Amino acid sequence: MMIIILSVVRIRHMILAGRELLYLTGQDSFQYILIDIREVQDYEEGHIPNALNVPFPECMDYFPTDNMFEKIYIYGKNRYQAQLVARKMGITGYFNVSYFGAFRQWKGPVEKEEQ
Repeated sequence: MMIIILSVVRIRHMILAGRELLYLTGQDSFQYILIDIREVQDYEEGHIPNALNVPFPECMDYFPTDNMFEKIYIYGKNRYQAQLVARKMGITGYFNVSYFGAFRQWKGPVEKEEQ
């Protein structure tokens, strides 16, 4: 007799509304990691304040913290890339991953890198 055990992993990731992200980035005491997965040139031309730049295919193997419960927010060139990265982080064990979607939807302040 053969017994097969299937394991179901529930992936927790959610879409973060622009208003929510704007509120979170305006908080001084809120702990989170914000990851911009666009190309370096796009990031340098403008990004959400305090965002780390980890361009898209490299970010699929990027683990920003050892704390699997850290709040992580992801945005990129489009919603699908951000969703894919959020899903991958969820599969690897991160519990609090959300994605904003496309940077062009951002209505808040923008930082630019000095040239």
